[in-house]
Amino acid sequence: MKLILGVILFLFGGLVLLIGLVVCITTLTSDYASSACERAANDRSAFDEASARCGSPTTECYKQATIGLTTEEECESRTSYMRKQLIMGVVPAVIGAFVAFVGLVLAIFGFIGRRKKAVA
Repeated sequence: MKLILGVILFLFGGLVLLIGLVVCITTLTSDYASSACERAANDRSAFDEASARCGSPTTECYKQATIGLTTEEECESRTSYMRKQLIMGVVPAVIGAFVAFVGLVLAIFGFIGRRKKAVA
């Protein structure tokens, strides 16, 4: 019984670990947030220029001058989103590694216990 439960836990934990690692790697190699922050840094001067020329951000002139530009809020939003996504990858990876380890230990002890019973 321990052997079968151990193998099932090991396979399930390994699958969860793999999914978590794929999410982590995808998140870390993505340029979703960094490109938005780069664009926001480049567009900052355009926002300052539009503010000097048009005045208040509520005017139609300002809205027309800044349409399509990336704001600092968008940069912060994307950075926060990617941080949360990384956490959603790390947590399953850690839990999956733990479950796989417990399953491996159970499978080994189940196999050893089975061999002792067969010898006796």
